[in-house]
Amino acid sequence: MEPLADYGWSDRVAALFAAVDGRGAVPGRVARVDRGACTVVTAAGPLRADPACGDEVAATGDWVATVPGEHPGLAAVLPRWSAICRQDPGRATRRQVLAADVDVLAVVAALDRPPSANRLERLLAMAWDSGATPALVLTKADAAPDPAAAVAEAEAVAGGVTVLATSAATGTGVDEIRALLGPATTLAFIGPSGAGKSTLVNRLVGTPVQPTAAVRGTDHRGRHTTTARHLVPVPGGGVLLDTPGLRSLALWDAEAGVAAVFEDVEALAAGCRFGDCRHDGEPACAVRAAVDAGTLGERRLESWAKLRREVESFERRHDEHARRAGERRFGRLVREALELKGRREK
Repeated sequence: MEPLADYGWSDRVAALFAAVDGRGAVPGRVARVDRGACTVVTAAGPLRADPACGDEVAATGDWVATVPGEHPGLAAVLPRWSAICRQDPGRATRRQVLAADVDVLAVVAALDRPPSANRLERLLAMAWDSGATPALVLTKADAAPDPAAAVAEAEAVAGGVTVLATSAATGTGVDEIRALLGPATTLAFIGPSGAGKSTLVNRLVGTPVQPTAAVRGTDHRGRHTTTARHLVPVPGGGVLLDTPGLRSLALWDAEAGVAAVFEDVEALAAGCRFGDCRHDGEPACAVRAAVDAGTLGERRLESWAKLRREVESFERRHDEHARRAGERRFGRLVREALELKGRREK
């Protein structure tokens, strides 16, 4: 199991694999998914296989049971303890798993331009909802005029999440990021292109394992140097998971994640006179009173309201999708029953 130890093999994974009924199967971890196939690390070496496995599609980070041989494949995807998900950009009623079995999910934002508080809140909601432990990593601290002030501003929107300021150029904060890793810990970075995720991976690993490129000077936007999500073992223990920059991020069933990020707003809303208060002029609204008193920012309230509307829209859409799917199943059962009756009567 030596190669698998480098990729996070642990007693927990061994127990999950032991519960799989797959004769002749061997354990492995999906290290990369691209071009319609996945690269799986096993004790005998890497293999390429179709990521589809029954009703599940393996994602980077998944632990799997593999069937080796001339035509290798996946026998099972082991139960996940975390999954980074969003709505599939091509089909809103379908979930897209970006990565799985991550222990710490670090939202990354660069300080060479003011981070978008709204985007940080959205990414942190995804992080909370994933089942991993969220963190917020501010890169390029050497480019910030006042790193301490930037950290304070980030903490104001982070909902109690640990905030770390780092600089891959100077080494500031890198040891603090490394402290998040353990022998069987997987740390994933997620954020926009140009945030410095790949540069940070290279610094943590100690050698250039990820391609990097400078951001555009005109708008500080990054280039997609990382084109696939893949695992990178760290000397001394732990695994990093680098991800391409996200262009779109529609949340998937993230009510709990939004509540965690906006714990302050949710607590205020619980004090409103009416349970269905929209915080838009209703009497005895504790949220609006906090905004008027200056203890809650208007921007934060608007960001919370936007994500809440998105969550509610998701729930309505999926309730309707489930209703229609149920009607189709019922109709199919009725047709099958009528066909069976017709055959018996003949």
